[in-house]
Amino acid sequence: MRMFRRKRTTGTTIIELIFAVGLFVLLSTSLYQILRMVRTSFTQSRNRLDILQTTRIIMSGIRNELRNAHDKPVVYEDILQIPLSPTETVLYHFDPETRRLARDKKGALSEPNPHPSQMRPFLFNDGQILEFTYDSSYRDSNAFVESELALNSKVWFKVSMKILYTEKFDRLAEDEKTKILENPDEDPRVKSFFMMITPRKVNWLLQATQ
Repeated sequence: MRMFRRKRTTGTTIIELIFAVGLFVLLSTSLYQILRMVRTSFTQSRNRLDILQTTRIIMSGIRNELRNAHDKPVVYEDILQIPLSPTETVLYHFDPETRRLARDKKGALSEPNPHPSQMRPFLFNDGQILEFTYDSSYRDSNAFVESELALNSKVWFKVSMKILYTEKFDRLAEDEKTKILENPDEDPRVKSFFMMITPRKVNWLLQATQ
């Protein structure tokens, strides 16, 4: 009887040990999954915050430069040129193939533009800028009439950006990339940002309305 009781006690201990190990493995796996989900969510939130901050920095810089333009901004060779003074002009160029936005400077507005490959790109190096466009009220007479009716101002400059507001574009599957590029407005992850600027200085403001 004593030997039987010892075997029974030993068997119960082994079952308890197996149960404890299994419970520990289950809790460890659950904790790992929770930590992984939290880390993934934190990384995605951080990436989205970085995207939003970078977009705001770009738009804020362009807004300040357009407001303080010394002369009428022009587009030449697909490069937006904003003259800040007679000897300083800011340049912006967007490459739709690589979806890279670059910024640079030159001297006077009449000086030749640098090649786009020589311009300094922003930190968006994963193609998340899907579109960068600009428009002005002084492009034609119809735009003048439209701006007079809508904004009571003859001169304005509009800048728009479409951003893939999610994980890195270069990490997406190829079919998903193609779908986003073909129909960006149908994807909820694509966000549009735009602003309309009226310049502070009037030395070219009156000239643009004539």
